[in-house]
Amino acid sequence: MLTSELIEDAKAIIGDMADLAQTWTAVGGTPSFQVIIGQPLITQDLEAGGFMDRVAHEVRVVAATGSWTTAYGTACAAAISAGAPVASLAIGKTLVASEQGNRQYRIVGSAYKPGTAWVVLQVRAQDER
Repeated sequence: MLTSELIEDAKAIIGDMADLAQTWTAVGGTPSFQVIIGQPLITQDLEAGGFMDRVAHEVRVVAATGSWTTAYGTACAAAISAGAPVASLAIGKTLVASEQGNRQYRIVGSAYKPGTAWVVLQVRAQDER
């Protein structure tokens, strides 16, 4: 099936990018995901007194339906359960980036289309306004 091949390719991409992939966990330490972070996105929100620039990042998580291990030995949790992203990847949840000094990111947007290899999240650092 094409979907399983896409997911295996996504796992291989993460496995080949050990120096770029990062370990992010839900608050509390589990579950743990290997993610690829995109370039910063600048958005504007209308606040009292004018527009406020906000910095967000696109984060990609392999849309695996079961736990798996990277080629370099890092355990990863399933990102999909019952055809949808797991609860720890829902909008409003917080993920912790261990390679960034445990910086916390709040999920502000999410995209997943069944049959694709990635869950795409838009996150914003908790320590930024």
